[in-house]
Parts: sequence; C-alpha cells; structure tokens
Amino acid sequence: MSTGSRKTARGSRAKPPSATALVPVAAVNSLARVPDAAGGEVVRDGGVIMVTGVPYVAHGAVIPASEVFFDADARPAGDGPWLGEADKVAWRDPATGYDCIILRSQPAGFLGGYVGVPPSHPLYGFACDAIPADIGIEVHGGITYAKMCQDGPAPRHPVRYEARRICHLAVSYRPIGATDQHVEHAHAWWFGFTCDHVADVAPGDVRHASRGAALGVAQTYRDDAYVLGEVRNLAAQLRAIADVEPMPARVGPPLPPASLDPRRRS
Repeated sequence: MSTGSRKTARGSRAKPPSATALVPVAAVNSLARVPDAAGGEVVRDGGVIMVTGVPYVAHGAVIPASEVFFDADARPAGDGPWLGEADKVAWRDPATGYDCIILRSQPAGFLGGYVGVPPSHPLYGFACDAIPADIGIEVHGGITYAKMCQDGPAPRHPVRYEARRICHLAVSYRPIGATDQHVEHAHAWWFGFTCDHVADVAPGDVRHASRGAALGVAQTYRDDAYVLGEVRNLAAQLRAIADVEPMPARVGPPLPPASLDPRRRS
C-alpha cells in the first residue's frame, strides 16, 4: 500500500469522501448497504474498497460495522442475492463484546461467520474436533474453523490484505475517537462456520451445485442477513460458556437437518 493511500486511510483527505466512490468497484446497489458512506472513511486499494465508521445494512438487519470491504475479486459472477453484498464486514458485537466477522470465500463465493474470543475464554485454543459435543454449540453446519488471529493485530497491512484476513479490526483505519479502537489482547481465538454445506448454494462452485442435485437436496444461498444471525447466535453461545450460564435460545430460522451433511459437527 503506498504512502499516499495510507494517509488516506488515516483520514488526511481535505473533505469527506462521497458515497459514489463505491460505484466503480462494487455493484450500484451496494450503496444501499452503506447508506451513510459519506459520513465515514472510504479507502481504495486496487480492486478493494473499504468503508469504516458507518453501519452496514444486511437485508434489513443493521450491523454497527467498523470495517466494510467490497472486493472485486471475491464477488461471484451472475445475478443472485449476493449482488450488492459486502465481501467482508468486521465489527464488535454490542451484546457480547466479541469481535465478529462475515467473510466471503474465494472463489466459491459463499459466506462464513467468525467470532473471536480472548485468552480468558474456556474454549480458547480448542480445535474444531476438540470442542465437547455436550457443550451444545449450535450453528450453521457446526464449527468448521478454530484458529488464532492470522498474523495478529497488525494495522499496517494493505487494505486488500485486510479484506481477506480473520483477525482483529485494523485499528489504524478506524476514525479517531472511536470508542473501541484498542485491542485488549494480542491474539484472539476465532471460531467460525461456513455456508458451503450440501444444502447451501456456493455461487462460484459448479461442482458443489452438482453434488446437491445428485443427492436431491434443495440448495439455498445463505445471505448476509442469515450469516449475521448465525454470528450473533454463535457469539451469544460463546459468551454463555464464558459466563457459565445456560445456552441462550436460538434466534432465527431452524438449522438445516444435520443428516444432510456428514461434515456437520454440531
């Protein structure tokens, strides 16, 4: 990332950016997802646009986003409910205090959700298959990702790298005065799930669609609103585990039957 673009990321621009800065890279209807973009910071790095300091609208559900990325290389081709969606949204969940991420996989184009917990959490450092089943975590497809921050909280990475990283928010890009701009611990442990199971649509993976058809399973694209709901459910469950409290009631539609996918762990 050039010196000039880093200065832009730090807010040295003479006047606020226009929402139209999103149009050349993201689909036009992306503007509806960040309706207040002109009030935040807009940074461009090659085929990636990052918007900070504004909320993100996920099909009617609002995320108090700290970072929203539109990545031209991650965007699936063709028409579909993914048009206009961001390719990464990172925020701190107000209900639990955990950092959360929605991230699009490349090149298959499906979304996944991730929640980072601090070293004090009872499950910190647990691999996917080491999480006791009787704990009762329920999330779409089960936990399929359990790893430490990728490279730690390194705010000097280029925006195009941050757009694909599962880690803390890139603190140097946040607006000055943001209340949550400090990372409390060096490394979070991230638990995540992906929406590439047999009952899911992976818009960039033709073979995945063929597998669903061969099994006679109807496939559904899990949009950003659905993934947001699953991230919030996962964060609430992880918080309950940390606080030694009963698991909270699930919010949202029923999960697809586990029998549809042998990869599902919970």
